[in-house]
Amino acid sequence: MERLKEEILGALTSRWLGRQIHFFQDLDSTNRVAQELARQGAAEGTAVLAELQLSGRGRQGRVWHSPAGVGLYFSVILRPILPPNQVQLLTLAVAVAVVRAISAQTSISPKIKWPNDILIGGKKAAGILTEAEAVAERIAHVVVGVGINVNHTAAELGRPLEALATSLRLEVGRLVERPALAARLFLELEIWYELLRNGDSSAILDEWRRHTATLGREVRVFLGQTTVEGTALDVINDGALLVEGKDGSRTVVHAGDVEHLRLVGSGSGGG
Repeated sequence: MERLKEEILGALTSRWLGRQIHFFQDLDSTNRVAQELARQGAAEGTAVLAELQLSGRGRQGRVWHSPAGVGLYFSVILRPILPPNQVQLLTLAVAVAVVRAISAQTSISPKIKWPNDILIGGKKAAGILTEAEAVAERIAHVVVGVGINVNHTAAELGRPLEALATSLRLEVGRLVERPALAARLFLELEIWYELLRNGDSSAILDEWRRHTATLGREVRVFLGQTTVEGTALDVINDGALLVEGKDGSRTVVHAGDVEHLRLVGSGSGGG
């Protein structure tokens, strides 16, 4: 763990994001610890990174498989000046940062499945969990958790995950340097978050569209008691998904309402 810590800190090129990192050999959840630090007043850009997560979480309380020594599992504290209903824009910005970091360190061009999954060849390689705390209609802080399958073997993914998930190592056929990937990811997060903080959401949405696995596809969106089916037309200004039904009706779907989104006919899981 000390070597990983030293190599990440030595590779950092970001100005402020990730400059304060709390490293742990193992944790139940990096998001939980980051939430505690945020409530105690930790500076924006503070990160929590663990070699092993015992209870890594995805959206809707799902478990994120987090074996030791092969992935990147971390959370970052952010304090954006945004209304709570625009937090999903932050998830889109983080997804863009993850895709660009992976592309910069490998020959892979991942795709983004709205709202929070990163896919390679239709299989999940990374996920994002955004958790906001608001006070009086104002965001107090946001904790963004990112989990990336970096050097997992098929055996480490295990069944049935190997049919639904992949890793960077499996895709490029070699080990990927985790410190360099982490450092590039912190830099990309800083760049795209600052665009959002400065009000340039159009640049984020345009870049997100460049990497989409969702737009133009038939989707089935599970919203608790109801289901929306149709073609994913676009993401709108607050990051919500616009879906057109076969009858021509259009539905705006917000990430916070989604239990699961399926790309119809793709075999892709996650949500």
